[in-house]
Formats: sequence, structure tokens, C-alpha cells
Amino acid sequence: MYSSKISSLKNQYEELVSYCKINNEITFETYINDVYRKVLLLSAASYFESEIIEIIKSYVAIKSNNNIKIISLLENKTLLRQYHTFFDWHANNANQFFGLFGAEFKELAKKEIIKNHLEDAQSAFMSIGSERNNLVHNNFIEVNLNDTFDEIFKKYEQGCKFIEFIKSLLNQ
Repeated sequence: MYSSKISSLKNQYEELVSYCKINNEITFETYINDVYRKVLLLSAASYFESEIIEIIKSYVAIKSNNNIKIISLLENKTLLRQYHTFFDWHANNANQFFGLFGAEFKELAKKEIIKNHLEDAQSAFMSIGSERNNLVHNNFIEVNLNDTFDEIFKKYEQGCKFIEFIKSLLNQ
């Protein structure tokens, strides 16, 4: 469940960095690193948001037997511009999100994360969301990211595993 566009972004980045190294374009390489890290981070966060929203919509469609009134209510009042309120981005876990489905589901999710060794995937997902907020709310052009492009990409890959976990847990 990876985005082909994000994979293409990674390939473009690697080609540009390789070109810069071959041609000793150190300044240009530094610029590419700065810009592409931010673009990757925002792309991953945006992808995660769209995937989570689709998972929730699908879940509600199934549980409501495709009741258009319930689905419309969900889309118009719950999902529209509300994604970032689903999570406590300062936490290193998605407990707030899981709690939206009830205490029992939250406890199940916590146990399943441990059972399936998904702590790092959860942390990576949360880190992407937290860093996204840092970028967009703290002067994008001035924010310095600590992670390298490869580290952000690894978090993206781990985050994708966490999204798959959420999808499978809701479909149980």
C-alpha cells in the first residue's frame, strides 16, 4: 500500500543527488536535500491523511450498509478538515485515534500493536504527522528538519505498515 507518486519522488531525488555528486554541485545538492526532505514529508503526511479518511469512510459504509445519509454526515461533519484532530500529535502513539472507536477498541489496538511488533511503525506514523504540523505551522521555509531524506522515507514505509494495521483492525 505505497504511493507510486512518492516512490517516483524518491527516484527523482536519487537521480538529482547523483547528478550533483558526479558534477561536484555541492550547493545545488544541499538545496535539493532541503527541499526534497520537506516535499517528501508533506507528501507522506498528505498520503497518510487520505488513506486514513478512506479507511474510515469504507468502514462506515460497510457498517451502515452503505447508508448515504450516515456516510454524508460522516464526510460533511466528521472528516472534512478534522483529520488532524483525530490524533494527539505530541504523543508517540495513536491512542487518541483508537479511542474514537471506544475504550474496548482502543485497548484491543494497543494489545495488537505490541503483539504484532508495530511500535516502531506507530511511532513513524505519528512522527510524520507531528513533523508535518511543525512544517506548516512554523514558517515552512525556515524550519530545519533533523531527518535525512532516507530517514523520512523509512518512516513513510513504516507508517504505511501502520495504516495497513489500522485497516485490518477495523475490518475484523
